[in-house]
Amino acid sequence: MKLFTINETEWIAANTLEEAIEFTGDEGIEDSECKEIQESEWDEEVECEDPDRENQTIWVSIRTLMKDAIERGTPCYVMTENN
Repeated sequence: MKLFTINETEWIAANTLEEAIEFTGDEGIEDSECKEIQESEWDEEVECEDPDRENQTIWVSIRTLMKDAIERGTPCYVMTENN
């Protein structure tokens, strides 16, 4: 699995960029708007909301966020404002 950013707050795990765009259901997304976050960067920590505590933020590695997606092996949101 690879990690693609659709915008600052929407990250999608998918095997290809095309698969990530298709997963969003937004065919209007341009390839140039998306960026792959290389696996070499996955140990960096990012700030995100704690799913167990409303309005609380935590710092977590990208690799930790990707763990479930890798195990599933199907496209999914890794980070989104809607989750």
